[in-house]
Amino acid sequence: MTNQNISVDLSQVDNVKCDECQGERFTPVCLIKRLSPLVAPTGKETFIPLQVFKCDECNHINELFLEGMTN
Repeated sequence: MTNQNISVDLSQVDNVKCDECQGERFTPVCLIKRLSPLVAPTGKETFIPLQVFKCDECNHINELFLEGMTN
C-alpha cells in the first residue's frame, strides 16, 4: 500500500456543529460495547472500546458520530 498526500483547502470545508447546542468544539470519549461470550470468537466476554466525540458545551453526542453502532 502506498501513502498518498492529499491536499485539502480547509477554507472549503464546513465545521461540524452539535445537534443540540450548535457548539463547534468536541472532545473524544470512549464508548464500551460488551460482546457476549455466546457470540465471541473466544467464547469469553469481550469489551470493545469505540471512540466517539462529545460536545464540549453540553456533552451531547451527535447521531452522526454513532452511525453503525447499534445498541
